Amino acid sequence: MNLNFYIELLSLISFFVFLVTNFINIETNSKINKIIYLSNLLFISFVNVIYYNFIILNPVSVLSLVTTLLLIIFFLCHFFISIFSTEYVRLRLLFLPFFLILLLFRFLISLNTENQEINYSLFDNTFLLVHIFSSLFSYSMLTISAISSVCVFLKSKILKQVRFNDILLNLLPSIYESEIISIRFLFFTMFFLTLSLFSGFYYHFLEYSNFDYFFNDKAMLSIISLVLIIFFFIYKKINGISNTATFKLILLSYVFINVAYFGIKITG
Repeated sequence: MNLNFYIELLSLISFFVFLVTNFINIETNSKINKIIYLSNLLFISFVNVIYYNFIILNPVSVLSLVTTLLLIIFFLCHFFISIFSTEYVRLRLLFLPFFLILLLFRFLISLNTENQEINYSLFDNTFLLVHIFSSLFSYSMLTISAISSVCVFLKSKILKQVRFNDILLNLLPSIYESEIISIRFLFFTMFFLTLSLFSGFYYHFLEYSNFDYFFNDKAMLSIISLVLIIFFFIYKKINGISNTATFKLILLSYVFINVAYFGIKITG
């Protein structure tokens, strides 16, 4: 077993420690509980920074590199938002499956030692750098929006039941607060996705002097997602929109982004 395996194992262990801290009672006024939670969140962020510093010095696939950067960005965003938003912290259990899937996904990639590529050139160009990070931020923001929307959907379903689970109902933020979080981060998604497309557009123009390479499946799916989000905000402003319709549209945009960022790369 190589060093990469042990570093990946450390990352998974740190996640399971973080997973346990998610079940402590942070909703009370106990500052110690929240400090423990935030400390573990910061720790797992730094573990992934260490992992990134290791793989950047070794042959690595683009997918592994991008997944690691996404984890670092998402964990740090999760950390800073959790400091300032109590309602956001109440969504923490819904984020766990996403974090676990992403970590396992990267772990499985690391086991495949074939077709490894050295990708130091990823960060040689300023516009490419802006494109990469704005893409990762847009994905992170849309994930937060999607999970908040899932919370709205779940609470709406629970409240319609004659008998419902009080523990789950009280654990999650209110429908109103969840909807605010969902819409706010959908707006951030629109901003970063627009920045990602424009920077990618400009980079390909400078690099190839044409746009043939830019208009690939990834770019088209990202454009479709952006159009859906813009349409959502316009329609919401004019006619209003139900929670269910919001959930479906955000979920559809999220599927497009996942296929664009990960699905095409895997199948390709």
